Amino acid sequence: MKKSYIAIALLAFLGSCASHKAVVPSSTPQAKTATTGTEALRARLAGNVAAGKTLFGHHDDTAYGHTWFGEEGRSDVKETVGEYPAMMSWDLGRLELGDTANLDRVPFSKIRREAQAQHRRGGVNTFSWHPWNPVTGTDSWTTTDSTVVRRMVTDPEYTAAYRAQVRRLADFFNTLTDERGEKIPVIFRPWHEQTGGWFFWGKPYCTPEEYKALWHIMREEMDAAGVDNLLWAYSPDRVSTKEEYLERYPGNEYVDILGTDIYHFNGEAGVQEYIDVASRNLGIVTATARELGKIPAFTETGSEALPMADWWTDTLLPLLKENSVSFVVVWRNASDRPTHYYAPFPGEHSVPSFKRFHNDPTTIFVK
Repeated sequence: MKKSYIAIALLAFLGSCASHKAVVPSSTPQAKTATTGTEALRARLAGNVAAGKTLFGHHDDTAYGHTWFGEEGRSDVKETVGEYPAMMSWDLGRLELGDTANLDRVPFSKIRREAQAQHRRGGVNTFSWHPWNPVTGTDSWTTTDSTVVRRMVTDPEYTAAYRAQVRRLADFFNTLTDERGEKIPVIFRPWHEQTGGWFFWGKPYCTPEEYKALWHIMREEMDAAGVDNLLWAYSPDRVSTKEEYLERYPGNEYVDILGTDIYHFNGEAGVQEYIDVASRNLGIVTATARELGKIPAFTETGSEALPMADWWTDTLLPLLKENSVSFVVVWRNASDRPTHYYAPFPGEHSVPSFKRFHNDPTTIFVK
């Protein structure tokens, strides 16, 4: 690791408990049945917050990059700073269909191997899910039917179909094991960005109670399947108030991590708006996490094609220094879309800023 991470984080966590600064997650049904490794991950993330340290994450980092796809061991981040991200982000969309590869063409067998490799090197894995709609058979972004979530949680036919989808996810999580056969603890972030309107589970298309029922049914199936290696993350898109943030919160017993997804649009012209919105939302996240005994995180962010050369040090890093979060994840570097990237690669113009970001004591990467 870039730093003596575990020792630093756990000592900071224990020390801050005495000064009432640590995030101490509440006891939940999940916590009571979680693996030892899952509880260690919980303490590790809480230790980040107490110590002012943030794991840096990148979506699909070792699956593909700016000009490559599926080459073993490659990582745009590692080729830029010599270390892998401390967190790898993956998506399980299409697993619920029984497919062998996800919506970005990454085989699930590859995701499993890469998650295992990340665990071996001392890193952390987080998973999102862009499911196919079990009612209409369309993707997550098709929002023409505003009755989908209601039918998923109240109509026996579609509830059964939804439960079957969740069982496929449960089977996958139960196969995430290390070389000793022990389950690898990971973060799962379902039904994200629900305050927006671009997914079929978004705010315009279901009531708060219908949305919460998606979580409740999912947990019933996961718990019944013996899934005990997950920390659960709740991650709305931008909001204006704490009340709006918590409007669709499924309950303390269902959530371990409070996050937010905030992207930077419009380059230099949009930088102040991004800073203002991200500061407000991270403030809501960190304050609410302290109040509820949860772990705060910056669950998704980034600036597509990195138009600002100093974005890492002048825009993102100050946000992390002002709002102590356990991790931050930027989105993917697409191999087939030259301007769709969120992390630098050798020769990209933000590399000097990213190297300074990497060397800052706030951020954590992993060898």
